[in-house]
Amino acid sequence: MERTALQTHSHGWLHRLTRASRFSRAPATPRSHDVPNIDELALEIAGCVQLDRELPALLKPLEHSLGCHLADKSNLKLGVAVSRQGDGATLFMTEGGPSMPGLETFVRYQLNGALSDIPPMKLFSIPLPGHQLSCHCIRFEMETGCGWLLLAAPLALPESVERLLAPLAHATGRGLSIHCLHQKRIDDAVHQERRAHAAELHDSLAQILGYLRLGTSRLDARCSRCNQPDLQAIATDLSHQTRHAYRMLRDLISSSRLTLEGGSLHTALAAAVEEFEQRSALVFELDDRCPQLEPEENIAIQILMIVREALSNVVRHAHAQHVRIQLMPLNSAGLQLRIEDDGCGLSAERKRGDSFGLGIMQERAEKIGARLEIGPRPEGGTRLDLRLLLRDLRAGD
Repeated sequence: MERTALQTHSHGWLHRLTRASRFSRAPATPRSHDVPNIDELALEIAGCVQLDRELPALLKPLEHSLGCHLADKSNLKLGVAVSRQGDGATLFMTEGGPSMPGLETFVRYQLNGALSDIPPMKLFSIPLPGHQLSCHCIRFEMETGCGWLLLAAPLALPESVERLLAPLAHATGRGLSIHCLHQKRIDDAVHQERRAHAAELHDSLAQILGYLRLGTSRLDARCSRCNQPDLQAIATDLSHQTRHAYRMLRDLISSSRLTLEGGSLHTALAAAVEEFEQRSALVFELDDRCPQLEPEENIAIQILMIVREALSNVVRHAHAQHVRIQLMPLNSAGLQLRIEDDGCGLSAERKRGDSFGLGIMQERAEKIGARLEIGPRPEGGTRLDLRLLLRDLRAGD
């Protein structure tokens, strides 16, 4: 089932849940005419499809309105941090405006320190190093974790701004709670649908292809004993193609049922490399340089699927002897995946033949906001580079 279809079918559920939230036991959001759309903020956040793009856009007019209460609005930045259960903190900051070097790094550091101990709905301020500013924070609770409303602003806030931050934090938390529950429902439905499709493939096409694989292999062996070169060529090709189709179907079933082994991208990546190493005569080298960094699960699964598709292409088409898989830190908040082989490279003919798999990898990269590049390796062969700036980056225990 497509994700868009699930979102359409669950629209009624989201509407009912949103209505129900208005009558929850949480205190009603105070109405304010100083900040536009404060009462609609929860509903707008709940309805976001791409939170990383839409939430900063929703915060921008609120940032502007808060600035109207300040004598100096040149240094002002509004943001939200979200920590879901089992995941690290995701940071959303408004775009444009003043440049504040080190702000995001400072906030991420404090989320594991002072900010984690803030009582809910209490205003807390931490001076920003190197700036005549403070990070003013209010922590809010969600059903799926907690979050913080963050305002980088002058050291002392006017009372009018302080009064507005609590309603904003409450509305933001309510909207994010609904959004996270809605997205979890969609993700669970997609996962269940994929598992159901995998089971159907296993019980139908996989059985038939398995039988054909054995039959064509026996046919190839018998034809090899006949003095009929044309027949031998046909039998060999049939045997090769059925084996290839069977392997592709098994890979598809494995991808549909894919989960993070050990709950970690790094553990699952090592397991995938070991699996491919056992299935081929290639030499695999895994170079994991950032075991302490971990993306959230949905992103990690997409990365793992890209790895499996890339390694499958190398095994089937590259005629390589050595494959290197590297996972490296990218700047201060990102990951870079590099897969390179010493095979025959990507010719124009091969690229057309592999376009389906390459297109799927590009789609997966776009889904998680990553940049994927596939091209020739300088020393010969093929190189894949995936660069991802992670908002959901957490330090390992």
